[in-house]
This record gives sequence, C-alpha cells and structure tokens, in this order.
Amino acid sequence: TAMTPGDEEMMDADLLIVGAGAKAAAIAAKVHVLNTLGARARERPIKLTIVEATERAASWSGRNGMTSGEEPLAIPPIKDVGFPYQSHELLGELGGAVDHAITEFTWQRYLIDGRGYARWVNAGSPAVEHREYGRYLTWVLARATAGIAHVNGRVTRISLHAQQGARGKRARGKDRWMLEVSEPTGARRYGCRALVLTGPGVHRPLPHDREVEERIFHCDSRRSELARIPADEDSEIAIVGGGESALSCVAFLRSFRPQARLTVYTPTLPMSRGESFLENRVFSNPDEVAWSALDLRTRRDFVRHCDRGVFDPNTLASIAGDERCRFVTGRVMHVAATGDGDGLCVNYSSAAGLGGERCDFLVNCTGFDLLEQLRSLFPPAARAEIERRAGPVWDRPAGAEVAIGRALELEGMRPRLHIPGLAALSQGPGFANLGSLGLLADRVLQPLLLGADGGGTVDPGHADATGASLEAQGRAAS
Repeated sequence: TAMTPGDEEMMDADLLIVGAGAKAAAIAAKVHVLNTLGARARERPIKLTIVEATERAASWSGRNGMTSGEEPLAIPPIKDVGFPYQSHELLGELGGAVDHAITEFTWQRYLIDGRGYARWVNAGSPAVEHREYGRYLTWVLARATAGIAHVNGRVTRISLHAQQGARGKRARGKDRWMLEVSEPTGARRYGCRALVLTGPGVHRPLPHDREVEERIFHCDSRRSELARIPADEDSEIAIVGGGESALSCVAFLRSFRPQARLTVYTPTLPMSRGESFLENRVFSNPDEVAWSALDLRTRRDFVRHCDRGVFDPNTLASIAGDERCRFVTGRVMHVAATGDGDGLCVNYSSAAGLGGERCDFLVNCTGFDLLEQLRSLFPPAARAEIERRAGPVWDRPAGAEVAIGRALELEGMRPRLHIPGLAALSQGPGFANLGSLGLLADRVLQPLLLGADGGGTVDPGHADATGASLEAQGRAAS
C-alpha cells in the first residue's frame, strides 16, 4: 500500500518496540546512552517508540495474568539490562564508552537510589521477587528518556507500507512498518524503520471438549477468572506443563487456594535448573561457544534442559513438603467432560500407556506461541509479503524453525522485523529470556548505528578505532 502525505508525518521512529518489558527496558537504556554520547554524528539521534497496552513491566507486577508477583526471579538480578557489559565486542571502543555510561541503569544503582543496597547485600544478595524486578524495569524505563517516546495503547494491526519516490514510484529499500494503535483517546497510526516484537505470545491450545471450557484456565488468566475455583473446598486442580509457567502456577494456587490438591502433568521427568559456569557463559555470550555452528540437535537439547523444560530449585524447595501436590509424567492428549458435568477428565499418554484422571479444574501451562500472536496482528496481505521475502513463517513444515539473523531479525525481511523471542535456537538461549539483555540490545541496535537500513553513521571520533570491527559485524548482521 502506498503512503499518503498525511501518513508521512507519522514515519518518525527509527525503531518501535511492542511491549514495555525487560527487553524494551534494555534497548531503551542503550538508546539513551548512545544518544547521550552522540553516537550518530551526521544524522539525528536514534528515535525509539515503545507501545504498551497495560502498564510498564506488566508481566512482573502480579496485576496481570497468573503471576502473583511473589515468585522468585530465576536469575540473579545483577544480570540486569546492561549484562554482560561487553559492547566492545560489537562496537569497539565506542562499546567501552557505552558500557561505562550504562552503569547508571544497573540493579545496584537502582537499590542505591532506593536506599536498599546495603540491606540486600547484608542479607546475602538473595533472589528477588518478580514484583521487585518489575519495579526495577519501571525505574529503568523512567530514566531512559533521550530520544524515547512511550505510547499507552494496544497494537491492533501491523502492515507494510511503501514510500513513494519523486515520480510516484515505490522507493526501493524505503518500506516501513505501520502500526494501528488503539489508545484511550482513539485510534492512531505509528510508523517505523524497524520493529521489535516482544512478549510471550498467546497460550498454546489444549484439545478439549467444549463442555469443559469454563473449567479450563491458562497462564494469562486473571485472578477474577480463577475466583471461580471454590475457596472453601478441596478442589482437584490439574496443571499441565513442565516449565517455569507451571511451577509459578503451583506457587500461586497454593497461596490463592490453599486447600486445593494439585497435580502437575509434565511430558518429561521433572528437572531443576542447576547452572554451571559453562551454561551461564552460553546464555551471556553464545559466540564464545560458536553457538550458530553447533548442530541443531545439540542446540535443541541445551535449550530444553537448561531453559524451557526445567523448574526453579528455590520454588521447588517451597513445595518440597507439600503433600497436596504431586507430579505425573505424561503428555496430556485431550481434556474430556465427565458424565456428571461437575468436572473433567485428563487423558494422557505415558510410558505405561494411556491413562485418565478426574479433576475439578485445569490450568494450561504448556507454553506460549509467539507466531500465533503475530498472525493476529498482521493482515493476510502482510503475512503473505513477509513469507515471500523471508520464506515460510506461519506455513512452515512441522518442526522447522524460523530463521533468525544476527540482529535477532527475521532473515531476509526488510524493513527489519526483530523477534528476540524466536532467537533461542538460531542465535543463543539468552535472547529469548533474561540471560543477556545487554547483548540483545547491542544486536538489535547495531544495524541502526551501521546504517544497514539506509541511514545512521557512527561518530567520527569513534570511527578510527571501531571501523573495522563495525564493518565486519555489519556484514554478518546483513
């Protein structure tokens, strides 16, 4: 679709992020620092727009979805928005200046500002609750201001727009993303040269009879929905899933409905996270182990055993003596209605064969599908054009992974579409979670500094020292 003159004025963002969470906070802090340092000399500073539908750090506050906000953070908070503080590897000496400046956004600085640093250190630097981590992210987003605009609204549609040249022809390489956003004051459109999509996606469906829909919840169900579970009865609740979402659900329901009996159905033997120095190094800097050169099976196994299919040991310890909680190893195939209409039957497959157990309610914690969320945002024409340029995305063969490039972008797609949540297998496990927020920001912002999308130049004062490194990384990112 060609742009009209009225649309042009909205095309003012170099980068737009959907979702004001941890990844947005890391990128915003880095943009603030780069703009403050004057990293782009012959062009205006980087312009970043962040669109959030509810509140900043919404997934961490305990006011949205299943998470109560009281769960312990699975990683130490010192792995903050600047970690691993190795920007010099992508940006040369400029990266050294960036790492020095971004210490204004560290976890320690947050605690110092709140006069709580000594108390935290003297307590042995304990794990922090999700709620407190959310306050830290909100603090970062409030302090990162240079070139950054926040929009309170929900993205309803994302389309691809062509910019017309002098003779009315499509300007090659000048396509932009256009987002329709529903704001409290009405609908508005925003454009950008590059787009970052964050968030977990939508919950994966679990096959079930229509009659039991009112008894099935999922990871983003709100407390008002879960209030349908009677508080004064010994309800049987099934929890389906083998990762952090399932364990967070156990912890939440134990406090929300203390009399309930909980059964966790997990497809593999439950494993707890025990991160060694090597495992942590893979998360913080995958290039150190040549991640992209590893065979696909090795990468899949690492992600499954160190990230997606593991439980946090601290949370496991909190239910160690809980006789009302048990684990069943099996893959849930279908949830059926019971004859009396007062419950449901969980049908599952295990090593012993097919089985079925009755329960009163069920919570689906099998995970989220980011691509399904994207399907709802992109109209059919935009999806078709994306797949024409980047290859199969939504219609790819079963088991095939989406190709994600060095800048955590959909390979082959211009303008850039950054999807860090899909980058674990292609680029490293830390990009899909909190393992390397600083490196994630470097990867996403590097094309803007290099001018890989038709603009942006590094300050000449840094150019001599960083030119060779930037050029080499630019070729890799492109």
